[in-house]
Amino acid sequence: MAADERSPDALAQAGNLKRWVRPVMNLAAVVFVVLAARDLAKKWEGSHVALAPLPAAVACVPLVLSCFAQAFGWIFLVEGMAKKRVKRGPALALYLKSQLARYTPGKIGLPIVRMDGASRLGLSRSLVGVSVLVEMLSWTATGAVVGFALLAVAAPATGLAGLLGKLALPLFTGAALGALVLLVVDRSVYPAKVRALLAPEGSGPIVPIALPLAQIVYWALVALHGYAMSLALGAPQDAAFTAMGFYVIAQVAGFVVLAAPAGLGIREAVLVTGLSPAVGAPSALGAAIVSRALSLAAELVTWLLARSRWGGSQSPVA
Repeated sequence: MAADERSPDALAQAGNLKRWVRPVMNLAAVVFVVLAARDLAKKWEGSHVALAPLPAAVACVPLVLSCFAQAFGWIFLVEGMAKKRVKRGPALALYLKSQLARYTPGKIGLPIVRMDGASRLGLSRSLVGVSVLVEMLSWTATGAVVGFALLAVAAPATGLAGLLGKLALPLFTGAALGALVLLVVDRSVYPAKVRALLAPEGSGPIVPIALPLAQIVYWALVALHGYAMSLALGAPQDAAFTAMGFYVIAQVAGFVVLAAPAGLGIREAVLVTGLSPAVGAPSALGAAIVSRALSLAAELVTWLLARSRWGGSQSPVA
């Protein structure tokens, strides 16, 4: 039965469920953000790391820009899937709100928030739900490509970080092939179950070129943030360049471990492991904690700005 053919009782039940689910998910997101901040504060205790103000301020700029780059990648994706343009402002506000919902167990809040706001954009919940899966496949593939490419160029020679650097080239090759499959292989070639999940309608590749291009810009901005953050913590320029790849791979690893809200703990562990040989354990821990705190701040600020400008609009399409 199509969504618009459901009985009035079913629609009423769905509305009641939304009224209960939305505040619960919002509360859960707030709780996990608070817990994340408290955990970061505990880890910071006892670490004495000098933070240069100017490079630290510079490190915030790529983070803010990265929020918008990532959002527009998803907007390009849903516009391609729906074959129509959506209101960019409300779509941006919805995306940034859903990013904060990553701080729920299993990151389940992200698709729920985005699907809940689909009607405001004139889109179906099912299309938006599929778009989240496609976006995450492309996001992971492009992140692995950029991260392992950077590590292949400038990884430490020793320790676990050095081992990861030695594996970077084959891992980069595998990630690049995976991304290429998403970009060039027609969806008709995929197994029926995969197509039913990721590309139930239409023809052509699953991922439009605009999505990975926007995501590559996102990952480049993350890498630039890592470079500036390392300089702010006193790392020499060669060590800061080395750190760029670990900032990218840390985010990919944090996403892959679904049980960790927004990759909390996983991302920091990867950064500390990767940066310690170059900058020392205290600076590596400082980089991980300050970077997480700045990321939280950037996501919150960009969402508040988008919400204040476009969050209340109910106009569905351009």
